[in-house]
Amino acid sequence: MPVRTVPAAISLYLRAVSVVLLGGAGFVACTVNDASEPGGFVGPADPSPEPPRGDGVGSSGGTGASSGGTGASSGGTGASSGADTGASSGAGGAGGAGDGNVGVADPPPVPSPGEDAGAPAAFTCEGLDSSQPVVLYVSSDDSNSMSSPVHARELLRAGVAPEPWQVRTYEFLNYYRIDYAAPDEGELRVEPQIEPGEEAGTYTLQIGVRAFDPPAPRRPIAVTFVLDTSGSMEGEPMERERATVRAVAASLSEGDVVNMVTWNTANSVILSGHVVSGPDDPALLEAADALSASGGTDLENGLRVGYQLAQEHYEEGRINRVILVSDGGANVGVTSADLIARHAEDADKEAIYLVGVGTGPAVGYNDRLMDVVTDKGRGAYVYLDDVEEAFHMFRDRFDEVMEVAARGVQVELTLPWYFKMEKFYGEEYSTDPQEVEPQHLAPGDAMIFNQLVRGCDPGVIDDADALTVRARWQTPLTHEPKEASREATLAELVAGSKEQLVKGKAIVAYAEALKSSSSAALRAAREQALAANPGGDPELDEIAALIALHPLY
Repeated sequence: MPVRTVPAAISLYLRAVSVVLLGGAGFVACTVNDASEPGGFVGPADPSPEPPRGDGVGSSGGTGASSGGTGASSGGTGASSGADTGASSGAGGAGGAGDGNVGVADPPPVPSPGEDAGAPAAFTCEGLDSSQPVVLYVSSDDSNSMSSPVHARELLRAGVAPEPWQVRTYEFLNYYRIDYAAPDEGELRVEPQIEPGEEAGTYTLQIGVRAFDPPAPRRPIAVTFVLDTSGSMEGEPMERERATVRAVAASLSEGDVVNMVTWNTANSVILSGHVVSGPDDPALLEAADALSASGGTDLENGLRVGYQLAQEHYEEGRINRVILVSDGGANVGVTSADLIARHAEDADKEAIYLVGVGTGPAVGYNDRLMDVVTDKGRGAYVYLDDVEEAFHMFRDRFDEVMEVAARGVQVELTLPWYFKMEKFYGEEYSTDPQEVEPQHLAPGDAMIFNQLVRGCDPGVIDDADALTVRARWQTPLTHEPKEASREATLAELVAGSKEQLVKGKAIVAYAEALKSSSSAALRAAREQALAANPGGDPELDEIAALIALHPLY
């Protein structure tokens, strides 16, 4: 059966793309100008598909990914910022760290006859310093950035194969729940798990950084809805938008505050400082029922008024959130990005974070816009493939989407000297902590880092050597610095629990198979999901069922 993909005329694209041929590595790295830069993203126009992701030495973190990466970091053992496409470290990384744009590299040398110009240099122990461990800093993007798997799910259920650039593996790890034991309130738990790979000297390493469970009752909240009511929202997108408001209404408590502004070519303030009577407040439900679609788009003014309302009704000690709901069919300019970033800054008080909600429809959905604004807004990014998903995210997972348990979580991984990062399924990693932006973590949630590490020579690997994972963060309101760590030998980890690792590997295999659009990869991923699910995990059941819907399965 032929693969059905998104038609070119309505494909999502990235307007400003920097393409660099990395010297000597044979890889092409593609990055996008950040929306805060002149000439950044300005919305859909040309019917060109999104470019492929960076892949290999020194590639930036995730084409279209919300943090945008930090540019290409220097080469060396374990020293590169990598996307979730399996970027590996090694010699010859291209410079350009700092703004997510890779600088122009020297052209690759002409290969000798019979030499493979695209083959990376073999990883050997030569030149490695056995007295120095490998220290890496890793990021999986915001742990509650979760749109990609739901968007892919809607496409698969429609019989459409997702494009590779629509699949962000780290968001699959964010969305599907991998259960780790909760730490004490106010703390984080760090849990590494490891399994030897099929090839000697390789290991699959998974790290879970788990926040404490949400306290009850939760803090009071002030919610500001910024709702797209442009003509393109007609039909299913509008139903999903109404469902978002109703789902949030179901989760509110007496005394919570709601603001609401709608935007198309103009904007209208529907609610300002409305104090709800409790769950399912009648005025809020009435406002949801009255939403309708018409006119053009003016996201700029809608956001401006929304943040004015949020600031006007800001109250220290509350959760203060702006919820932007849109089909993504609007422009976001420099001013919008700066506006969002300014209000998301953490100074002496808790910031007003932005939660993005994409409504589809799946084919032609502008993922880039919502990814940009939610990155700037430091909040969750979710996608709704149906009305029920709104209640799943804003009722069942309300705390995970709306609250913060730990601010600025930085995860440090220390490996024995002979290891390098072979494949990384997060957004970015680097030997320089300044190149990897710390991320917030919600209560009851876990950051999941899944990667393949390789030893320079299987013979030098010592099971008595230790691996250390350290998480540093700040408390949300007082900004008190805190730290949690776990150290264990390779032998202890190999002999330890694998329950969470097994599910993580199945999730990664699913996402990577979607990128490959290979029948063999899809069938192998489905077999892996089934094998990982002896207890009837409904999420693994869903993954297995979705893989079978792929046109190439």
